[in-house]
Amino acid sequence: MSTVDPIALRKLRANERPGPVSVVLALAFQFIGGFAAGYGWPHLALFDGVEPPALALIAIISSIPVLVLSSIAWTAVAMKHSKLGLALGGTLAWLGASLGVAAVAVQPGMTPMLTWVGAGCLAISLFLGILGIIGARTRRAIAHREATVMSTGTMTSARVTDKGYLSFSDSAKILTTVTFTFHDSMGTQRWVQRPLLITAAEPVLDGQETTLWYDPLDPGNDKKIVVKLAKDMPLRRP
Repeated sequence: MSTVDPIALRKLRANERPGPVSVVLALAFQFIGGFAAGYGWPHLALFDGVEPPALALIAIISSIPVLVLSSIAWTAVAMKHSKLGLALGGTLAWLGASLGVAAVAVQPGMTPMLTWVGAGCLAISLFLGILGIIGARTRRAIAHREATVMSTGTMTSARVTDKGYLSFSDSAKILTTVTFTFHDSMGTQRWVQRPLLITAAEPVLDGQETTLWYDPLDPGNDKKIVVKLAKDMPLRRP
């Protein structure tokens, strides 16, 4: 017996933002996995037909599970925190790989080609970092635009005309595109589609009503339409 609704508590925990420890650990293991891969795999290529040193062999064996598991962990963290870009994990992984290759390249007798390999890994890291910055700015711009529409636009009711799925099967979550319809202030019927992450606990039904905001001066502008149900079921948590 409990004085707290266990269902509400479970939903709160499921939607709770990850703490700093989860963020740091996921990113740290992305970096470590990248460093291990960058350090170990060049040894395997350079010592063709000969068993690489023990440390390099350990790095090779550990790099794959560390990168895979940390990538899964980082994706789970980033999906619950929209301010953390998915590209950040890849940025640190490739940065680690570039430093791992550099650690091999400075050893005596190594081929100069490793310098170019390390530079290539660093270039990929910088590219992903730039993509992450652009993505973060885009998300902030969208959030600002939606807040403006909700505060200054016209509010009306919208109805689901196509929920975008048939039924839940093995998964309790469905990522789909839902179609809504509404009438603007001139009586014109319009349709808008939004991607939703729907759970079996909170299904979306055809005919379901929700609140919608639009710009009365530009009602046909899809970017200036905000659907409450889509904000309640976002692909990523705010």
